[in-house]
Amino acid sequence: MNPFRTQRLVARPASEDDLPALQDLLEDTPAYHELVDGAPAGPSAASDLLADAQADADRRLLLLWPPSGVPGGAGRAAGLVDLQLHWPEPGAAHVRLLLLRESLHGRGLGREAAAGLELALRRDGFLALRLSVTGENHGARAFWERIGFEPVERLRAGDTLHEKLL
Repeated sequence: MNPFRTQRLVARPASEDDLPALQDLLEDTPAYHELVDGAPAGPSAASDLLADAQADADRRLLLLWPPSGVPGGAGRAAGLVDLQLHWPEPGAAHVRLLLLRESLHGRGLGREAAAGLELALRRDGFLALRLSVTGENHGARAFWERIGFEPVERLRAGDTLHEKLL
């Protein structure tokens, strides 16, 4: 999966050089971490996430950056996409996480990032994009369904698997 660009975002693979920006992003998303982990992002959250992603050849951790010249965007990642390729089968990709800095919510960047991801995956020959939404994350469920993802399977503890054919 190649990096991609949209009108307001540039997605590129995270590297060791990006750890400060990744940690800053994770610390600036407290509502997500409180919902999922019950606590703020810890001091090793970025290094742990990057190490986990780098340990799997089919996993991509992409940071979403504003293009240069965007006010307030210099040096700060806008978000991230954590993606598992060829899962659960070849030709499918699974969004492990799409996370945007909380101050950027409501500006259409999530929709834009998802559309850019879909286009990049389609160009790379993928046929489906999937994701799981936890039962308590009603906002995420509504977002993904608004942009065309269909619930296809109920998982444990009220989680739902969503899918969109590319």
